[in-house]
Amino acid sequence: MRKPAFLVFDGIDGSGKSWASRETKNLLMHDFGLKENEILLTAEPTKGQFGQKARQILQSQTDPSSNAEELLNLYLSDRKEHLEKEILPALKQGKVVICDRYKYSTIVYQSVQGLPIQHLIDLHSGMNVPDLALFFDLDENIAMYRINNSASRKGTEKFEKNEFLKKARESFLLLETLLPQENIKIIDASLPKNKVLEQIKKLLNKNDKIVMVG
Repeated sequence: MRKPAFLVFDGIDGSGKSWASRETKNLLMHDFGLKENEILLTAEPTKGQFGQKARQILQSQTDPSSNAEELLNLYLSDRKEHLEKEILPALKQGKVVICDRYKYSTIVYQSVQGLPIQHLIDLHSGMNVPDLALFFDLDENIAMYRINNSASRKGTEKFEKNEFLKKARESFLLLETLLPQENIKIIDASLPKNKVLEQIKKLLNKNDKIVMVG
């Protein structure tokens, strides 16, 4: 039987994690035998009241250093609601949950905004830890190139600046050390898409919550 699994895809803007989360849903169906109703594909910030407010700030402001506390409070409220209403019920139903962004983005982005990183980690104590967290690692200059040349994007958001993304990338890579008890793996997001998916598939094959067991 297959156990429920909580997967998180995270990384800086432009790293391809959103595309990869969608492709991984297809991968789980085509290569691992899951049905569509056995998978929850979700994302943060959510479309709830707190997530919508956070998105408004990201889209309307340009100074990446401002509103750190306000965004932190919105993200925490949104995440608690997300867990209660979507993620935990899906896990109780035995589903595989794929979440595009989670606590790691808040820890990284708000620490780059100036809040103490250990304080941000402590605020998430008691929240569900993913079975597998994939960090999509990419040079900030390539990320900005992708953002600026994406047909689906309408301009850049608050944090989509080279220097900010550089610091965020460095902070993401630090989390492996700061959170040694968590199953964090780094994906080389600079590779062609098929190679990115190969990395993901290899990691999924090692996870006994994804692979069918007797």
